[in-house]
Amino acid sequence: MARLNEQIEIVGSGAEAVAVCRCGHEIGPAADNYKLHVLMREGPVQNAGPWVDPNGIGGDRFVCREFFCPGCVTLLDVEIAQRDEPILWDVRLDVPE
Repeated sequence: MARLNEQIEIVGSGAEAVAVCRCGHEIGPAADNYKLHVLMREGPVQNAGPWVDPNGIGGDRFVCREFFCPGCVTLLDVEIAQRDEPILWDVRLDVPE
């Protein structure tokens, strides 16, 4: 099995491949951006940690997005993005047949 990160593995192959959290929750098709199939919390960039200075990176134009498994609420990923930008698709898989 391939791993997307330490929490998510890819099960199956080809069009049938799915992303699965370590709790067993099926997140969605492996060929999709998994972030579109999980829970998301969007808040101020300070949510990324106490060392983040919002004035140093553009004030309230940026947000912190946290992504969680819908099954067990494990934190899967965090991204800092401009407020109106689409969700980042930072990992694209070439799923073998």
